Amino acid sequence: LKVHQGAERSPQTELEASGRSIQTVPQEPLLRPRIAAIVVEMPGGVGVEALEAFLQFQEKVTQTYGRQRQKLAMGAYDLGRVSGDLVYGLRPIEAIELVPLGGDRVWTGAELLADHPKAHLYGGCLRGQSRIPVLEDGARQILAVPPLVNAEGVGRVTATTEQILVDVTGTSAQGVAELASLVAHNWLDRGATVKTVTIVTAEGSQTTPSLDRRSIPVSSKFLNEVVGTFIPKLDLQRYLGRMDLELETGAEGDRVWVPSYRTDILSQNDVAGDLLVAVGIENLEADRSDFQFSTGHANPLKTLALQVGDWSQRMGLLEVKSYILTDPKLLEVFPGVPVQAANARSQRHSATRTTLQAGLLEILSHQINAPKPLNCYEVGEVLTWDADQEQVQELLHWAFASLDPKASFSTAKSYVQTLLQAIGLTYGWVDYGAEFYIAGRSAAVQVEGRTIGHFGEIHPALLHRFSFPEPVCAGELDLSALGQREP
Repeated sequence: LKVHQGAERSPQTELEASGRSIQTVPQEPLLRPRIAAIVVEMPGGVGVEALEAFLQFQEKVTQTYGRQRQKLAMGAYDLGRVSGDLVYGLRPIEAIELVPLGGDRVWTGAELLADHPKAHLYGGCLRGQSRIPVLEDGARQILAVPPLVNAEGVGRVTATTEQILVDVTGTSAQGVAELASLVAHNWLDRGATVKTVTIVTAEGSQTTPSLDRRSIPVSSKFLNEVVGTFIPKLDLQRYLGRMDLELETGAEGDRVWVPSYRTDILSQNDVAGDLLVAVGIENLEADRSDFQFSTGHANPLKTLALQVGDWSQRMGLLEVKSYILTDPKLLEVFPGVPVQAANARSQRHSATRTTLQAGLLEILSHQINAPKPLNCYEVGEVLTWDADQEQVQELLHWAFASLDPKASFSTAKSYVQTLLQAIGLTYGWVDYGAEFYIAGRSAAVQVEGRTIGHFGEIHPALLHRFSFPEPVCAGELDLSALGQREP
């Protein structure tokens, strides 16, 4: 925001070494093998305001960016109480003893995992492990058990603390490095001095954090096409500079240098988004020079659906809506193969409906104590698996159901017959055998020799399943089949 508003921002890019190092011990299993760290110095103390802001930043970033501390976690320590160089690795649970931050007694590793409040929130990745991550100093003093808790004393940072060690642990080298850079920028913008820490691994040593900019190849033509502008390449830097981006042009192509805190910029698509912000969407005007005018026309199927809904209400049916995802147990007696939802949150919404009747019966079953008759209808999509074409088939259906002591085959027939006549179709009936209808009291609807629906009296076994005290008649039509012809 400061840069966008024209304020100068030139944070350190070359950081002084703190002289501190962390030796990482290879982990087996790989619970949280990555670590980075920085040293923050503020003579006279960090201050109340800066400390509160940092603690809030720490909590929010590990909850969101760090995925509830499972991917990334942070810790802050009073560097004045840290002895020598640090070691990060796994330690047997029975060998761990520390006073957790805010505690007044020594806890064992087993107690931490079993009873500490932080373990209930963030200890899922450590449960069942005989060895868990520990950060300790040269005097074998435990600083923290990532990602659970810091140790009291060395892990307590106050407003008067002048030197702070901040560590970032996690499962991803890139994530740990990016968060360490974000923390460094956070403190640099508050006027603190940030120094690097050396991380020693079996593969070698590296210095954290790194504030070096990284480059992304871009095309000025692409940026202008995406945003809808005609900015010359020489003027692009004026706009990108508002987003703290640096454009470099060369014979081998153009590149944008991105600051290390901009972890959200991954490609030139993201650069185009920044360019739009820099230009200001309110400053863009639509180009209507190539505007083509044409009139649309109504979708015949949607027009038919509106007509069907209008006639249904004229027949005294109340419109209802049910979910496309439903309980597969409700569909067991109806034809069609439902599509199962992956990772469904509940059984009640784990399969796509193959019929509207199941939803209508369920709705009526919740209203059995209401005054009768109860007459309702629904127009909506059903989805089934087409084995021949090996794909999901989506169809638009109309269905009705009537809960009434006088409900019968004749009642169902009158609803279907009235609707078909209203939309001007020639139809016929043939016998229809289905286990959800009473045998001999159901029929299939045919139009031009094609079966497009059915109706009848609901079978007593299905009535008992839904606890209906009175008879129910119902029917269903495939509007998609009717929409393929002119009514």
